Amino acid sequence: MDENYNKVPEGPAVQSSGTKIKGLGDFLLILRDRWLIALTLSLPVALAFIYIKSQGTELFRSSASFRLIPPPAILNLQKVDRDQHVQGLVAKHLDGLNSQDLRLNVTQKIKDSPELKSELLGPFLKDGISIDVGATISYSVSVSPPSEGRPRFTINSTARSGRGAQIIADVVQSEYEKLHKSRKSLQVENVRNVLQLLLDKSLAEEERISQEQSNFKKRYDLPFLEDEKQDTAARKSQYSSEVTRSKLEQIRINSLLRQILQIQVRIGSQSESFASQDIDDDIAVIKEFFEIDAIESYGAIPSLRKTLFDLERKRRDYKETGSGYLERHPKMIENARQVQLVKQALNKEVKSSIEDLRDKHIQLSAQEKEFATAMGKVQEESRTLSEIEEKLRNLDRQLSVVTKTTDQIHNRLNDVRIEQALPSEQEEPLNKEQFAYLPGAPFTPDKVKIKRDGMMLGVAIFLIIPFLLEFVDNRVKSPWDVEVFIGRDLIAGIPKISEVEETQRPLIVGNDLDDGLTESFRSMFSRIQMNSLNDYPKTILVTSAIPSEGKSLISANLAYSCANHGKKTVLIDFDLRRPGIHKFCNIANEKGLLSLINAEQTDTQKLQELAQETVTQIHPNLFVLPSGGRTRAATELLESNGFDRIHKVLRSFADVIIIDSPPLGLFPDSLAMARKVEEVLFVTRYGKVSRKIVKSLLESLDETGAKILGVVLNDLPQKKAPGYYYSGYYGYGYFRYKYYNKYYGREKDEEPAKDSSTKAVS
Repeated sequence: MDENYNKVPEGPAVQSSGTKIKGLGDFLLILRDRWLIALTLSLPVALAFIYIKSQGTELFRSSASFRLIPPPAILNLQKVDRDQHVQGLVAKHLDGLNSQDLRLNVTQKIKDSPELKSELLGPFLKDGISIDVGATISYSVSVSPPSEGRPRFTINSTARSGRGAQIIADVVQSEYEKLHKSRKSLQVENVRNVLQLLLDKSLAEEERISQEQSNFKKRYDLPFLEDEKQDTAARKSQYSSEVTRSKLEQIRINSLLRQILQIQVRIGSQSESFASQDIDDDIAVIKEFFEIDAIESYGAIPSLRKTLFDLERKRRDYKETGSGYLERHPKMIENARQVQLVKQALNKEVKSSIEDLRDKHIQLSAQEKEFATAMGKVQEESRTLSEIEEKLRNLDRQLSVVTKTTDQIHNRLNDVRIEQALPSEQEEPLNKEQFAYLPGAPFTPDKVKIKRDGMMLGVAIFLIIPFLLEFVDNRVKSPWDVEVFIGRDLIAGIPKISEVEETQRPLIVGNDLDDGLTESFRSMFSRIQMNSLNDYPKTILVTSAIPSEGKSLISANLAYSCANHGKKTVLIDFDLRRPGIHKFCNIANEKGLLSLINAEQTDTQKLQELAQETVTQIHPNLFVLPSGGRTRAATELLESNGFDRIHKVLRSFADVIIIDSPPLGLFPDSLAMARKVEEVLFVTRYGKVSRKIVKSLLESLDETGAKILGVVLNDLPQKKAPGYYYSGYYGYGYFRYKYYNKYYGREKDEEPAKDSSTKAVS
């Protein structure tokens, strides 16, 4: 027996090895599932669109055109000049054709003619609409690209009748010819005068800006601004370098002075003479200062140190001679006196070096301030030069803009003068190329196009509505929801059970009530075998999100399948709040899991005997352990030693233990039990729970460390079958469910189905 039966596996449950995406079959299935709703919405919308668009007002269109033929003098120019001139003429005629004066002339022409007026207003009066003539006049002008310098102007008119459209195009064409001839000479003269006035103003402004620029340079005496900028930049860089050098030197001297102060504090000799100390002590005191390079190399210190070294060596020689001079010997006294004098001199030199460092620091500080002041003046000069440069740049930009404007005005004035100088017989004529025609049929509404657009709109709505409903309805309804959105393996898809009574459904496999459904549960057993990572014996917890998802049905039929495959199986009813396993087994619920836990039996042998008396055999290799009562303290029982002992005993004689537990979304019992088992099977019913809730509950199970085998999608509608089993989602069992009877058929002499009742065997 496995001693670590209740050990939690390391790491989360293994996810599906591959991620599936929706294919064409899935989309067709979604469309087929909701085609009636889509047709109900799309057909009225398409018909309404066609009807509304077809009821639009009928409009007729007519057009007239003329071609612009420039004078020969213009055509003989160079190509570039000719194209520019033709473009100017086209722009001028477009302005004239779209002018308000032309529209007023056209309106007045039609008003003065009763025949034309009645033709335009007739369709409106027929509909009982009172309208002014001007509101009925509708036309637009377009121009084609010039061909050999001869662009075509087309007048497109619309009206409620074909004759009205022809009248508008014809009147616009004739009225523009009159307007153009009468206004040409006056317009050209006015344009020339305006251009001359603008040219004079532009030249005066150009002269003013040039004079201002010259005066500005004289005022600041800056004939060469770039030289001044370079000189200022050089001085600024030099002053900045000097300030930086002074600061760095001050930092170095400050560091040396701090070292000197530390030495003085340490030896206590800030103002005392070295003469009062012992000779050897004096040497150690002086050497403290020689660790600083600035003192060591200052003035006569190097030579005094050498003299002191020679005297100290001579003193040692006196002591180490054969006679060994004593301290009171004349030579020793003379040597001590000379050493004392040298040390006094060294003391003075050290103090002088310290004072010299302090003086240098003061000088460097003053020098830094002087350079900083000079650099500030240079920066001020630099700012002044920048302002001057910006002012000159602005004047240059203004002068450039004014000069460009002056050139444009001058060129335009020359064009006008050339045009004015042309003889009157050489004016560009507008030759009528096409007279207004009488349209035979309205151009709008275009019923053929409306029908085509309506059909396309209906098809688009028909295709979009099912997918919008699929997006809004986020319940678990397909293998794609399980394997892609939730990210788990789909163990099996159990079809909707309609031919088996509800009380007999847990016995589908045990009593072989439906061959196709039995094959589905066999397929589920095979998928569990493939996904399982644990050897026998093992415990499988079956749970769901909410009640009525078929959890107990799946548990019972899975237990029968395991037993039929030769696995000694124990089915435990752990739904201690509302037990139900004992009902379909036709056994009493007086003894069961609760009675075993409450027995508090510690002897393993006696506990095994008690367990064998409590469990009931209902099928070869299948035993049932009912709940033995009701309780709300399921989680407390799981934490007791009694449950662990019972679990251990059951694993000693069973290969598979299947535990039917309460809904995971309502009670914590399943989460607590998941920590005691190796594997978990999650059951969800078609269209019952949202994908987000199922995913969240499975993540909670992951935290327990149990291996999640996958999800069983229960109560799948029959119409969903073709699209899914062909895709291979449900495997051989579900495929066989549909075609089983077709393949084997039913023999005429086949005996009636066996009795569905099951007897309990102790």
